[in-house]
Amino acid sequence: MIIIRVLIIVSALILIGAMLARWWFWGRLKARGQRTECSLTVAELYERLGVEKRKASDLRDAAALGSALRDGGLRLMEMEGAAVAKRRRTGWWNLRILPGLLALLLVFSFFSGKKQAASWVLGGGAALIALHVVMRIAAIAVELEAVKRGWKKLEEKGGLKKMDEAEAVLRCARASVWDTVLPW
Repeated sequence: MIIIRVLIIVSALILIGAMLARWWFWGRLKARGQRTECSLTVAELYERLGVEKRKASDLRDAAALGSALRDGGLRLMEMEGAAVAKRRRTGWWNLRILPGLLALLLVFSFFSGKKQAASWVLGGGAALIALHVVMRIAAIAVELEAVKRGWKKLEEKGGLKKMDEAEAVLRCARASVWDTVLPW
């Protein structure tokens, strides 16, 4: 039982740390970026990058353009054949089904009447989610490379008109990699 408690506590500390880092690096810049109006829309940015639009969007703030630049860079890397970019953009299939599977296992373990089984399922699930977060943080370099490629492609197509817009969008794009660290 002590192992399970330690596992849950360490996993919770990792998740809390990731949430705080996400807020520190992305949340604050996102709030500032949403107040910065740009001359380019998200749809026009996707057009300039030459990638398929996710959805038609007429958002013009730097935070939305930064996220779109990161996503567009990942799509560019994917078109070049980088499989890691597709996994980074769409996620791992097993982590999409993990919460439902864990919930199902928890329900069955509680109804089985064995408290220790439910504790192991809860501890294992927390450890798997924390491991996923650690792996996502360790692979942030892929998304930073995507921002770099997207920025180069945007500069080739004319870039942004004003220097302060360009700086705000690039700052938000670099910070938006922290938005994808958590699985939710």
